Amino acid sequence: MGAAAQRELGLLFLALTQPERAAHWLHLAAAQADADAMQWLGKLHARGECVEQDETKAIEWIKKAAEHGHVIARRQVAELGL
Repeated sequence: MGAAAQRELGLLFLALTQPERAAHWLHLAAAQADADAMQWLGKLHARGECVEQDETKAIEWIKKAAEHGHVIARRQVAELGL
């Protein structure tokens, strides 16, 4: 299964309020360099949604997403001065 499909499954489980499954699929997609999944993981870590709230991990995921060309993540990195 491709990264985009894994990300979409993660987002589906997020919408269905199944956080463990959502995090699982988003991590699989991120491991395949899916920038959208990385940005979502950063957002979820920042909020403490589906995963442990962790500012350091949130920043790490957002920076990785930016490095992979994610436009929103690039803006977030620039705004935070990272």
